[in-house]
Amino acid sequence: MSRRLAALVEGLGLAAALGLLLGAIDTLTSDTPSWRAYGALAALDGLLLTVISAPLVVLIALLSRRSSPRWALGLVPLLILSGLLVKGLTEGLNEGQTALLSQPLPRLRGDGGPPGPVVLITLDTTRRDALSQMPQLSAWGDAGLRHLQATSNAPWTLPSMASGMTGLPPHAHGAGARRHDAEHAPRIGLNAELPTLADGLHERGYVSVAVITNPYLAPRYGLTARFDRVFDLSQEESWARAARRSSLARLFVDPRPANAENAVHRAMEALDRLEGGRFFLWLHLIDPHAPYGQRDEDETCALPTCWDDWRGARRAKEPLDPSLLTAIRGLYDGELAELDAALAPLLARLSERSPEALVIVAADHGEAFAEDGVMEHGEGFTEAELAVPLLLRAPGLAPTTSSRGVCLSGLYDATLSWADGDGLGAWEALGPHTPCPASSLLRGEEGSACTLGPARLIKIGDEERLWVDPLSSPAEPEATLAALRACLPPPMPIGEADRSEDDDAALRALGYVD
Repeated sequence: MSRRLAALVEGLGLAAALGLLLGAIDTLTSDTPSWRAYGALAALDGLLLTVISAPLVVLIALLSRRSSPRWALGLVPLLILSGLLVKGLTEGLNEGQTALLSQPLPRLRGDGGPPGPVVLITLDTTRRDALSQMPQLSAWGDAGLRHLQATSNAPWTLPSMASGMTGLPPHAHGAGARRHDAEHAPRIGLNAELPTLADGLHERGYVSVAVITNPYLAPRYGLTARFDRVFDLSQEESWARAARRSSLARLFVDPRPANAENAVHRAMEALDRLEGGRFFLWLHLIDPHAPYGQRDEDETCALPTCWDDWRGARRAKEPLDPSLLTAIRGLYDGELAELDAALAPLLARLSERSPEALVIVAADHGEAFAEDGVMEHGEGFTEAELAVPLLLRAPGLAPTTSSRGVCLSGLYDATLSWADGDGLGAWEALGPHTPCPASSLLRGEEGSACTLGPARLIKIGDEERLWVDPLSSPAEPEATLAALRACLPPPMPIGEADRSEDDDAALRALGYVD
């Protein structure tokens, strides 16, 4: 073998060997060291180090004046690296083919004309009072209908948004039910036979596109399964998180591909392709979800210590120092401010270029900060967890503030009613309070609740509790209590579901599973 080729093989082999060693170090220092993780990280580190060092290796080979007997040793790490890359490429192609076959072919334009487009923007983990930290969104909402007593059907995403997409309460659609009787059991998705908002709009000639950032909204859970096109940034986030376990890949991979700025950019790209047509765009933004203030996995998480410590403290129900609680709330408010800034270009664009659209901004659920002893969400049916903002803009919709109690499940009826030219149906500004049944908890014993305007009846196990808004008591307490008892739903049933390893990784990062 020529001296230059031998030097090239030796140099590339050394780079590959160092990459394989770096992969071992990255694997051993990761949260879940395993042979499978080592294969992926070693291949990634080895490839990147080989590519990065290739120009220097080529230069040294060209300047080499004699052949080295060590060139054959360089073939060993190169062959190992090649095997890992081929294995990874094969698995990637198989997964890509499966995803392609399961993805409906998109129709990129719909027929224009009235009724106009529908744009739904849902904010994860956003309290009703969060608008005080979002001045641009609040100002945008002042030009339309603002509901002051909107309530979610569940204190976490999957059952809550399933109610919005079907018009059914959680106990009726079943999405979010536990697979078996354990606190952190896998959850089942939406029954494929149930019609959704996307189905109803398809029947009216709409093209549907979803940009989602929460793994519970992925097509495998049913809510976006029949959209014409789904951009699942939560999947991209999982891939990025896995890639960034490599010391070298961390230099090139975006730590938060599912953040609001990227998601809004993807939504605006979709608008460019759909403009002039009759379309339904759903954008879901997860930024306010814990861990708050996390910009990089190496930075401080929800507490001044660590995300894992925070989850342990939460589950142990340990009391928090008031100053620490204030600091946590400050991180959450910071997320809201960044979300507000990221949303501003999209809201401006919709106002300027799609004035004929129905635009809805709502939250899937709220977030608790020690109110009634609850932190975060999914542990109860408290006001902090269920009270959500709800803003609407549409042609001919005058600026109005409504104190009518409405339910997130009214999204289905209100949107289809508007598409039929019959107003906003369940979300009209005037009318009696709408009973809002709620069920499905993430943690603890299952229970249920019903909200009617300023009052809520909560039942968990054998314990029943009545909550009344201290600022707005019901005019007829006895009649209200009777109505609440009549609409109190049963707890969520136990179902059956499967969950992939990718699901586990994405949900673990959000604190949903151990």
